Amino acid sequence: MKNTITIVTVLIGLLSIAAGAAKIALVPEEAAFLAQFGFTNALTMSFGAVQFVGGLLLLIPLSRFYGALIVATGFALSAALLLVAGNAAFAGVSLVPVILAGLIAYQSYMARSTISHSKEDA
Repeated sequence: MKNTITIVTVLIGLLSIAAGAAKIALVPEEAAFLAQFGFTNALTMSFGAVQFVGGLLLLIPLSRFYGALIVATGFALSAALLLVAGNAAFAGVSLVPVILAGLIAYQSYMARSTISHSKEDA
């Protein structure tokens, strides 16, 4: 089970880094999609930077919980925008990383709780 969590964490982290990099680079499809919701280039790049940093934090064990929360929020926003744009199928697919990041956050939180309780008992 631990190997599965590690693989999913790395994949979701890399997915978030790639999604963020596309926004930072102002890939035309990304910029055009977000522009229809009022995102300026600066806002698109900022959103991308948050997704990029969230993906990096997810890959670092000490910051995994916060990274997972950032990643889940970024993908949830993307899914909501896709849904508003009328692309329900892709919005549904975009919810998979949200759910997985939520599970990673939960697992990370529980692991931290177990460690802190072990230190208190010692």
